Amino acid sequence: MPRALTYMLILLAVIAVALFFLPLRLAVGMAGLEGSRFSAKAISGSVWSGRIEGAQLGLFPLGDLDAGVRFLPLLTGRVLIDLERPPIVGDSGLIATVGKSGNSLVVQDLTTILSVGRQLAPLPASAIDLKAVSVTFAQGRCQSASGQVRVSLDANIPGLNLRQGLLGKAECQDGVLVLPLQSGSGMEQLTLKLQGNGFYTARLFLSGSERAWTLLLPTIGFLKAPNGYAIKVAGQLGQRNTR
Repeated sequence: MPRALTYMLILLAVIAVALFFLPLRLAVGMAGLEGSRFSAKAISGSVWSGRIEGAQLGLFPLGDLDAGVRFLPLLTGRVLIDLERPPIVGDSGLIATVGKSGNSLVVQDLTTILSVGRQLAPLPASAIDLKAVSVTFAQGRCQSASGQVRVSLDANIPGLNLRQGLLGKAECQDGVLVLPLQSGSGMEQLTLKLQGNGFYTARLFLSGSERAWTLLLPTIGFLKAPNGYAIKVAGQLGQRNTR
């Protein structure tokens, strides 16, 4: 065997071994997650079979995730990580692929339910249900977005039936990720917007003029608006919101 070929095979073997034992933490950094409001209590294991404990995206806890880098995209310079939290009783789980493609940060086929809690208070939202949501950000601007989003509301407001939540599809508008959601009747509308720097706004509009709303809605943060009442919150992922 020619000496040059022998050296080449040795070099390839060394690279293969290095990749095999490459720590997942390094891959998370290469995928651009550490600069995208993503955090974790601990990251362990190899790039092919690792574990992310106490994962969190901005305000929203993601739990403990199994993680592994996709091999084929690496051949084209893309670092994509498959994430999974298996479903259990009371938890629908999570699946997604996240990473970096060139200068773009990508999220592919994210399916999970995010518990909102008090994160968007005083907006009366309790959970965000994401189904096959895919988003691409490049240089801080939303480039493409798709997938279905449903926001559950826990407000007990006379004259409204919000049990089914507000439903819509993800899209990009002028470089901003926008979730335009509405109820089945179209009388209730929620618009969520997220910029690449992590700044978000959420505006819930209730169409109508129920007499009971005059006293009730202002006490929970709503203001009178043309043809109804509205409430708006704004903030930074990872920080407390502001009205």
